Amino acid sequence: MDMETIARFGPAAIALGTFLEGETTVLLAGAGLALGVFDFWTVVLSALAGSLAGDQFFFWLGRLKGAAWLNGHPRFGAAVDKATRMMVRHRLPLLCAYRFIYGLRGAIPFAFGVSGICWRFFLLANVVTAALWSVLVTMLGMHAGRFLADADVLARLPLFGAVAAVAVGLVVVVRRRRKSGGEPT
Repeated sequence: MDMETIARFGPAAIALGTFLEGETTVLLAGAGLALGVFDFWTVVLSALAGSLAGDQFFFWLGRLKGAAWLNGHPRFGAAVDKATRMMVRHRLPLLCAYRFIYGLRGAIPFAFGVSGICWRFFLLANVVTAALWSVLVTMLGMHAGRFLADADVLARLPLFGAVAAVAVGLVVVVRRRRKSGGEPT
């Protein structure tokens, strides 16, 4: 989702963007705070609503259709298997942090649904972590937007890019020399 779509459709676009993997949507909406497009609580509450809805959808899909659905979707089943193995070893930390794990945000609530965990416990943990996630990612986007809206920063971006490219180049050269047995000079 892009900034134009988010600005045009507002809270509905933010909620829809966060229904699945929504970090980019919330970061862009947070950046929109710096531009005056949104207010803080509109972004946070929209992100919270979309994130909660998505996670509850996958949880209940796992609870109600679990094994039968996995048989028809082997690719998603592999992600759920991975999430289930993590869940067995680290149930509580995973429940608190799963929304920060890229690529498994739908699979982990699904796996919790299949596991038979108490739905009230999952809902409570989901509300708490979604609230924290919404505030943190919105603030990150807001600060990034303020940083990039600064004319002095924008004027120096090519210099930052050049310095970063030289630093990456030096790291690559040093690593290659060390792997080949030669010492860097």
